[in-house]
Amino acid sequence: MVYLNPSQYKPCISLEDNFEIILKDYQNFLFDINKLNDLDSHDEGVYFWEKGHEKAYYNTDVYNYADSYETYQKAPDWYGVKSNGDISIWDAVLLATKVKPDKTILPELRPSPVCKEFFNNTLNLLKVFPEVINIQIARLPSDGLLPKHRGFKELNRVHFGLIVPVGDMGLSVDGEKTKWKVGKCLVFNDGSEHYVWNHTKMDRIILIMDLFGG
Repeated sequence: MVYLNPSQYKPCISLEDNFEIILKDYQNFLFDINKLNDLDSHDEGVYFWEKGHEKAYYNTDVYNYADSYETYQKAPDWYGVKSNGDISIWDAVLLATKVKPDKTILPELRPSPVCKEFFNNTLNLLKVFPEVINIQIARLPSDGLLPKHRGFKELNRVHFGLIVPVGDMGLSVDGEKTKWKVGKCLVFNDGSEHYVWNHTKMDRIILIMDLFGG
């Protein structure tokens, strides 16, 4: 079964039970870079992001990925992917993680500056679950398409819908396509080959959460 049952994961139940709280946190942020106070602070995660992203495409059929896309950093803990036309096709802000750049695991989630400023309510809901290892807020812009990639088979990845356009957009995991729903979780193994697309006129916004136990 490609998509796992969200009701089997307590963090997913917490997300769905507290949708309005999480949406309000996001509405205070809105991917507005002008709201960030410190754009020049040290970000030790950028190397981890670049190498992890490179690995994600290594074993897929997107052989020319490096020729067509590149990673970029917009602000501390704010990373993205853009096409060779310099158009952003996906970006995300790390809210909290247990993973250090040297790959050691911290006992508790370490919040990013953006999380401290805008997403404390979300963090408080999720930090009680030991299986939660990463939390991000991710934007797939209008006409964005993130090619096939695969992550870590040790993790189950959760997509939680916050703003979901109507129309031609969705997620494909191992060839099985589906769509996000507002206030609902999709769960799949991060090691499965997956890609996303958004051919609508609106941005798609989700919370991404990684859980140990793939």
